[in-house]
Amino acid sequence: MKIVIRPVAGYAEHMACEEIQHVVWGEHGAVPLHMLLTAHTNGGVLLGAFDADAPGAPMVGFAFGFLGRAADGRLKHCSHMAAVLPGYRDARIGERLKLAQREAVLAQGIDLMTWTYDPLISRNARLNIRKLGAICRTYKPNIYGPEPVPAGDLPSDRFQVEWWLGSARVAARLAGSDSPPDVAAILAGATLLNPDPEGPAAPIAGGRLALRIPADIDGLRGANFRRAWAWRHQVRDLATAAFAAGYHVAEYAREGEDGYYLLDH
Repeated sequence: MKIVIRPVAGYAEHMACEEIQHVVWGEHGAVPLHMLLTAHTNGGVLLGAFDADAPGAPMVGFAFGFLGRAADGRLKHCSHMAAVLPGYRDARIGERLKLAQREAVLAQGIDLMTWTYDPLISRNARLNIRKLGAICRTYKPNIYGPEPVPAGDLPSDRFQVEWWLGSARVAARLAGSDSPPDVAAILAGATLLNPDPEGPAAPIAGGRLALRIPADIDGLRGANFRRAWAWRHQVRDLATAAFAAGYHVAEYAREGEDGYYLLDH
């Protein structure tokens, strides 16, 4: 399978981005063609992933972002969404889209990209923190609503990550010369804040903290919703307090049924 990543061009390809959103996320909340086109032609980045081996070389994924400003006024790139069709997942297409987005943003002279993801989704933590080298020090509770949260749903909480595109950390991570720590290394010398999501938390103190999450929140939500709810609110409370105290998420590793964030002060 040959996947080609390049800027989206023309009406049909912009429409394909809209259609992929419907396949991946349903009919609600899609960014329509006219907004994709306007952002793309005014400093934004819209990249498509195309299956060059399939008839017609269809688009099978895309990444979209636009210009914004950080709290300190610096110009940044807001990476709004990336989607890959179900039949093409686990082929590193999402990772390749992210790397191509980085190159496009660096070419604009911008060194910061931000985006959000659910901190309880282990595969996203692995890509964003461990592989790409992003960090996080911002927690956004129930960012997409609704309010009140419907019965049987979890609040749409998100980490907002910072990807410092030209940093030595990111360069080393992408080059494979910087090996992230495993779980044993994360836990060594760190305070484990939450040994049990339904139990008491440890005090936020010291130079290193570890924050535990379930490896499969989607499966847990179906099997034991009460425990999934406890994870959501415990991680929300602890991460919010840790960020306010000057900590940031620096690493992530998974072992068995658990994942662990490392927070440095």
